[in-house]
Amino acid sequence: MSPSGKQMDEVIQQIAAAHGVVLSKDDPIMMLHTMNDHLIKENKSAQQDLLDSFRSQMELFSDQWSVEAKNHSDRILNSSIVSSKAEVARVMEEQSRVILEQWKHELSSGFSQVHNTIQASRQTAIYHCFIHYVNFCRYYSLYLFNDVEKYRPIHNSITPIN
Repeated sequence: MSPSGKQMDEVIQQIAAAHGVVLSKDDPIMMLHTMNDHLIKENKSAQQDLLDSFRSQMELFSDQWSVEAKNHSDRILNSSIVSSKAEVARVMEEQSRVILEQWKHELSSGFSQVHNTIQASRQTAIYHCFIHYVNFCRYYSLYLFNDVEKYRPIHNSITPIN
């Protein structure tokens, strides 16, 4: 692999311009120049191979890191989801207990009101029964003594017996 003639001429002109020395194409210095060109090309090729190898390794590492990062983020996300579900379940359970306690309290107070109303109704019914009994006794005693017309009923809901 020898440099082309045009390249050799350019190198000879450069050396002549820089150092004031004219070289020929068969000068031993030109042989060193040719060897240097050859070594540079080999190094360039070897460096390109190394760079390509390095690039492929970096891409492989990048892919592995990407997969590992994805797996790690998936694990974090899954653990977050699990803990969120547990927290939601805990809050729902707590709120359900609170709601049930409120319902029990409201039902208890409602039943208490119903009980009080029933008690009041019972007392009113007993009072009415007592009034009816008193009126019955009164009218019966008046009937026995034939003085029914003189007395009016104590309670307006009872009509006099004829």
